[in-house]
Amino acid sequence: MDQFDQLLAINNGRSAQLLQSVVDFLPKLVFALIVWIVFWFVAKAVRAWVIFLAEKVGLEKITEKTGIGQFVSNANFKQSTSGVIAALFYWIVYLIGLNIAFDTMGLTTVSTLISDLISYIPNLFIAVILIVIGSYAAKFVKDITDGAIVTAKVEEHKWVGHVAYIVVMVFAIITALKQ
Repeated sequence: MDQFDQLLAINNGRSAQLLQSVVDFLPKLVFALIVWIVFWFVAKAVRAWVIFLAEKVGLEKITEKTGIGQFVSNANFKQSTSGVIAALFYWIVYLIGLNIAFDTMGLTTVSTLISDLISYIPNLFIAVILIVIGSYAAKFVKDITDGAIVTAKVEEHKWVGHVAYIVVMVFAIITALKQ
């Protein structure tokens, strides 16, 4: 019976430790949930704000002129260009909230992974800016090429401008991918 009492005492000690660990973790979990919910609402507000600003600036008209709007629609996005940008901002804020929530729970591995993902986002912004600038440059080169070919009265000239556009866009995309 003495061994049984020892096993029972060991088991009670471990159960008490487990219960204490759960009790210690519960406030962290509740606080993490509160942080997550707050950042979720903030992310939704940021998304709405970005869409509002994009409409005020006329981003859809700008992207249609540069061909980015056509690219977004050809890529089968279910949102407009401003919706895609707003979704990007939404996920940035949401991931920051998740990072803080996991960090408060002491889950450093997950927090580090999300931090690495968040730190990559500026490269994504630079890549998008490079593609936008590249599309402006490609359209400019296409228009110049088309104008020069029409002025020279060359037959079957439509493909030359398209080739120039594609070449410039390929360089812009390659440069963006290096980010």
